[in-house]
Amino acid sequence: MTKLCLAVVVAATAFSGVALAAEKMEIACRVEYFKYCPSVVPGGGRIVACLNRYRSHIGNACKESMDAWVIDNKARG
Repeated sequence: MTKLCLAVVVAATAFSGVALAAEKMEIACRVEYFKYCPSVVPGGGRIVACLNRYRSHIGNACKESMDAWVIDNKARG
């Protein structure tokens, strides 16, 4: 039972980190998303892929939040 509880806590923590990174990216990249990628459907990393095509045109806050999102997703596996 203790192992199950620990597994649930670890999974929830991992998910919350990814969710937080996604939320930060959504806030930091809102303008860039609507300017460069308005027709891109969210999910599966499609927005990050689109924004990366315009990386030289986007702001530093957006770039940093995208990088954090990528790192969190790689860590998650």
